Amino acid sequence: MLTPVMAAEPISAEAFAQLPALSAKRLSGSFTMGYDTNYVGRGLVISHSVAEGDSSELAALKLNYDIGHKQQQWSIDSAIAYKAVSSGHTMYGPAAYTNINEQIGAPIVQPRNVENEFAVLTAVKYSGKKGHVSLGHEFVHGGLLGAFAKHFRQQSASCVNEVYLETVWTPAKWAEVGHTLRLSFQGVQGWWFEPYVTFKAPIIGRGEHVKMAGLLTFAMSATANYFDEGHNANANGAQAFWIKLSTPYFATKRFVITPAVSFNWLGAGAQKAAKTSLLRSLSGGDSTLVPYRNFGVVGSVACTYLF
Repeated sequence: MLTPVMAAEPISAEAFAQLPALSAKRLSGSFTMGYDTNYVGRGLVISHSVAEGDSSELAALKLNYDIGHKQQQWSIDSAIAYKAVSSGHTMYGPAAYTNINEQIGAPIVQPRNVENEFAVLTAVKYSGKKGHVSLGHEFVHGGLLGAFAKHFRQQSASCVNEVYLETVWTPAKWAEVGHTLRLSFQGVQGWWFEPYVTFKAPIIGRGEHVKMAGLLTFAMSATANYFDEGHNANANGAQAFWIKLSTPYFATKRFVITPAVSFNWLGAGAQKAAKTSLLRSLSGGDSTLVPYRNFGVVGSVACTYLF
């Protein structure tokens, strides 16, 4: 997956139809545009009050270059992605801050911007018959991780740098088991763990001629040494759990439409942020002034062009 923070991530042809990951000219890739009914980061469904809106849009460009003597074994992978909130960028919204400041009689509560997210990934990948291993670096500006860095770690910019190790095992054509281990070393320091299991089945077509596929994914995210207990942010431990159903439709060999729906629950670590929300406490317990939804249903659609 491109980044566990993006719900509209497309299902590539490689993931099910097993089309070649690299072209004869060694360079291949894809361009994707997507839409989510909610803003999601690392499985966490952001509340309406945080983002001043609900939905988000995504654009992503992926490139893969084969560097090995044996084709489709070693490659350099890269991606650039941009994710925007549909309406508003101010955490909890300006109206909430105005009301709270009027109640306490002093402008001590300032808006905390959730900026649009820009991410750049670069990795070296080894692919085998039963899966692959990737070692890479990710730079993120804005989004949920950027808010953690800027507002809870008092950084001058909402930037995070991470290194990650992704392992994917495909014991059968109908199953995939994966895990991404991330170490953030700048902006915020700490670990993210993102394991998942995906089951696959053809809906229309068979073998290499699948027209539509069904993918059911069970996933979670968790942290260690990432959040400071002195901040009103998440506690370490389980952050989110989700189940996602995707049905990529191969309109042509190069154009894929992927509708999806996911069901997301908060983990115990993220629930701490709702309990200790500053605005919630200052408002006398307003249950809407929390950062995440305890449960969210997120619909998405992505259109991908493969080249």
